[in-house]
Amino acid sequence: MTARSVWVLRHAKAAQGPADHARPLTDRGRRQAADLHRYLAAGDSPVPVPGTVLCSSARRAVQTAELVTAGVDPPPVLVVERALYEADADDVLDRLRRLPDDAAGVMVVGHNPTLHHVVFDLLDEGDTAGRQRLDAGFPTAALAVVGLPDVSWSRTAPGTGTLLDLWTPER
Repeated sequence: MTARSVWVLRHAKAAQGPADHARPLTDRGRRQAADLHRYLAAGDSPVPVPGTVLCSSARRAVQTAELVTAGVDPPPVLVVERALYEADADDVLDRLRRLPDDAAGVMVVGHNPTLHHVVFDLLDEGDTAGRQRLDAGFPTAALAVVGLPDVSWSRTAPGTGTLLDLWTPER
């Protein structure tokens, strides 16, 4: 049985610019985030929206997190962390291992290629259907929901999850 979930959300489409950390969402990115918000509000996800959102400190990631979770009841706690801005997949897994065990789920908002690797790393080798869906890519504003076994967050390990949901924006 899946007792924990990790929601992995790549930030929506961002403007180009010399100051990477400060890049805002484009109009397209705002539409992507609004579309995902409507999907979540419709209640079509297999598990409830997590109560905690761990978010890169990059402007585009924070904007995405705020737009996607606006109006979620109860509102999730947004935890902005600079370390997630430059994190690799191992860093993200280490951060998951520090979650309190009373948290049933968490959303991580950040950047590619890191987040695509995180989802692949978490999936069980036997989840061929999930892996095939991810082979198509992880575009801006993509959301993957990975179910994990009922163990302590500190024991979160690669290869133990199942892809429960994958939402990608209309192209």
